[in-house]
Amino acid sequence: MTTNSFSPRYRAWVLFILWVTYILNFVDRQLVTILLEPIKLEFGASDTAMGFMTGFAFALFYASLGVPVARLADRWSRRNVIAISVGLWSAMTALCGMAGSFWQLALARVGVGIGEAGGTPPSHSLLADYFPPQQRATALSIHATATQFGILIGMLGGAIVAAEYGWRMAFIFFGIPGIIVALLVAFTVREPARHTPLGTTSMLEDIRHIWALPGFSLIAMAGATTALAAYGLGTWSPSFLMRTHGLSLVETGFLLGGAGAVSGIVGAVTGGILCDRLSKRDKRWQLWLPAAGAFATAPLMLCFLLWPESQQFAVAGSLVPVAIIFTLLGGVVAAFWIGPTYAAIQTLAPGNMRAQAAAIFMFMFNLVGMGLGPLVIGMLSDALEPFYGTDSLRYAMSISLSLVLLGGFLFLRAAPKYVSASQ
Repeated sequence: MTTNSFSPRYRAWVLFILWVTYILNFVDRQLVTILLEPIKLEFGASDTAMGFMTGFAFALFYASLGVPVARLADRWSRRNVIAISVGLWSAMTALCGMAGSFWQLALARVGVGIGEAGGTPPSHSLLADYFPPQQRATALSIHATATQFGILIGMLGGAIVAAEYGWRMAFIFFGIPGIIVALLVAFTVREPARHTPLGTTSMLEDIRHIWALPGFSLIAMAGATTALAAYGLGTWSPSFLMRTHGLSLVETGFLLGGAGAVSGIVGAVTGGILCDRLSKRDKRWQLWLPAAGAFATAPLMLCFLLWPESQQFAVAGSLVPVAIIFTLLGGVVAAFWIGPTYAAIQTLAPGNMRAQAAAIFMFMFNLVGMGLGPLVIGMLSDALEPFYGTDSLRYAMSISLSLVLLGGFLFLRAAPKYVSASQ
């Protein structure tokens, strides 16, 4: 079966169900972010410990297992790998709500990371088979909007459930639906026939081959450096608004979840459509657009962090920090990279290595970004606290934005190499 073997309606269904699984992926991942403060209060943990639990403990297993699981998907059934993964990470999310100590919660988060390792790379590979090259950036951008819905549901829904029933019930409540979605994937998604020989190379040989693809290493490093700041900011922004702007748990979830969902969806879809159109004129736009987004993101997010908390405006009788406007604008341009970058990787990689190529990129992106971002900012915040008090988190997050600019320069350097390989 080729991309032409599937009807537009069925392709839309596959995109939709994989989009739903990706939403659950980020709901389960984002819950701990909005619940950081009540968890920290109950277990008496430091910012460094919370950064370790939300970042490194999760990302180490999530990123490390991504490549071998993706290799299994390339050689077995991507659909089955996705279905099993959704069921596993959802069950482990529910177990987070039963943790009796900080370390039990950290171990449950490791389990979530193990499950989620089999979600994104096989999904990208499937979508690359369902959609032709000229539609991939748009399809993958639509798929990527799930992250923003996941952030919205995880932050706002998690805050509401936690405020009413406690943080433990939030994990249990949002872990259960994944079992149903896992069954839908298993019984309604068809595995396309593969037309590229599987080959007999080892996993290490595949990794070397993918890393040597023109521009791939630069794309991976660009994603990793940008992600360090992005994941760090995403993890600590709720705590920043609560500590610095004095917002409640529900107010924070509503503002950040709403702003993140709107800006991320607009940015991801716009980025995908712009990329598919601009790349017809000049293929370098495939990576120029992510670079432009990175360069615009840094100053906007700096304004979000440094804007005076005394400046507010009224919405429906409530006062909202002016700073929220900048995270809304920054979120739009920050999402430009998603569809173009994922599509570039799928275009570069041979058909029998697509899931592995996505997994190697995600390994760099998540191990550096998710693993180190929250931890580094947490450590910086603890180190700066004697000098700046509650503002230590604000300045720790501001310092991390320098890496967004570095990521933009790496995307620019990768563009001509990508073009030479894809011609």
